[in-house]
Amino acid sequence: MKYILTGTEMAEADRLTSEKIGIPSIVLMERAALAVADEITERFGDAERITILAGPGNNGADGLAAGRLLTDRGYRVQFLLLTDKMPKADSSSMIQRRILEAYGADVRAFEDRALEEFGPDVIVDALFGTGLGRPLTEKAAHMAEFTGNYRDRTGCKVVGLDIPSGVSSDDGQILGAAFSCDLTVTFAYYKRGHFLFPGREYCGETVLREIGIRDLSFRFRESGLPEAFMYERCDLPELLGKRSGGGNKGTFGKILIAAGSFSMCGAALLCAEASMRSGAGMVKLFTREENRLIVQQALPEAMLTTYEAFSSEKEGEKKREREALRQSLIRDLDWADVVVAGPAIGLSEEGRCVVRTILEYGAEDGSVSRNRKRPLSGMVLDADAVRLIAQDDELDLLLQKRAGDTACVLTPHLAEFADLVHVSVREAAGERIPLLRQAAERYKCTVLGKDAVTMIVSSGDRSVCMVTNGNSGMATAGSGDVLSGITGAMLASVPDRAGSGRKAAEAAAFVHAEAGRLCRERMGERAMLAGDILRAAGEVTRDAGRDTLQE
Repeated sequence: MKYILTGTEMAEADRLTSEKIGIPSIVLMERAALAVADEITERFGDAERITILAGPGNNGADGLAAGRLLTDRGYRVQFLLLTDKMPKADSSSMIQRRILEAYGADVRAFEDRALEEFGPDVIVDALFGTGLGRPLTEKAAHMAEFTGNYRDRTGCKVVGLDIPSGVSSDDGQILGAAFSCDLTVTFAYYKRGHFLFPGREYCGETVLREIGIRDLSFRFRESGLPEAFMYERCDLPELLGKRSGGGNKGTFGKILIAAGSFSMCGAALLCAEASMRSGAGMVKLFTREENRLIVQQALPEAMLTTYEAFSSEKEGEKKREREALRQSLIRDLDWADVVVAGPAIGLSEEGRCVVRTILEYGAEDGSVSRNRKRPLSGMVLDADAVRLIAQDDELDLLLQKRAGDTACVLTPHLAEFADLVHVSVREAAGERIPLLRQAAERYKCTVLGKDAVTMIVSSGDRSVCMVTNGNSGMATAGSGDVLSGITGAMLASVPDRAGSGRKAAEAAAFVHAEAGRLCRERMGERAMLAGDILRAAGEVTRDAGRDTLQE
């Protein structure tokens, strides 16, 4: 597990490492410069000329120091400054400039012609670091544009220090203009802007290098640990937990999946098979009668209950049809440990009846008579279930009244989430973390917000799990149905109910993304199907159990 920092959190970690732990900032700077020099030497060893574009702050000083080390290695290095204004005498930038003066290096203000005539093979962007919170100045924006044009014409490589100048380290937004890099060398911790779009595309490949700033520094931080973090492949065995050798199909979890509608059977099958291949002992599908033959042929391992579409126009007959569906569903809920509801159930009256019954069943006031001794272990609400709740105040209230012992995970994509919190998609994307937290607190649940970078938050917990190992190939029909099925299985396998929703969501999202990574390696992003992700997910959990995942 690694923390993912904001610009402010990184500045604090840097400061506390020097002030409280005692490692001088100039030592940290030298280590950062060495990391940059090593990466450039290793990756671009055939380069001869390197231009350092240096700003007035610590990022610029890192760049000047890296240029000096590259000079020691025999490269021809050009130093161009954002401004010729002299820095403070005791600043890191001034210290590095004095060293370069002793070297006899030519350090001058940036000019287009100077860079063009030098003809660099590599340009290092060291204008601004992670602390930038305003648009680039006119000159800095010009330097970014000129560098981009030069790169397009010549094929030179651009290397960013910590984060490309102009990319917000907090949310990946572009601050007016930004450098587009082939490689970004970041120090100590990843920043949010490395993963969030559009900034992620400006970073190119991002490489993390240690420079001596460690988690120990957070002990001295008043606000404690950083909020955001990510899992890595080495964390999978702990995420999945140990599977009991003495278990049986009942102890490995009974999952009820309410999914599929007329001509929409695929979502139900993907969700059910994903749940079974993620360790669930038994899976039962609750779906439309029209799907019976397809399910029995495609997935004979799953049990099946079907219901008919409401056909009567008379209120009395329609009431009997609703009650018949309710009682059939309640019997299956009595059997289940976990219910997954929503994939392609539709926004029809039948779909609404399904979601209402599940929420009433899980309500704290016991508004549905249950033939069981304990409440459901958990519920996963996805897709149409989320949209139905967003449309209906009564369903919304029922979700809020859910029994505290029943863990709940909501798994909306961005448009579904925008509906749920009643904002535009643009607003939901722009204020994503605050809105995710707002929804988690409202429903006392875990929200797994699907997007290019999935985020997971829970009520009563300020931390944010960012799932960074996915790819665009996973943006394919049915991929979310696979994720909801995996989540249901993970929810059933968590022995301790306290925090089970969060644990299940984190494990499921990481397995799902890791399966997408395997598919990308095998077939690329364009050819990937949800079924490919489903099958690869089984490989991910298998290999994690054997501790054979390769970094």
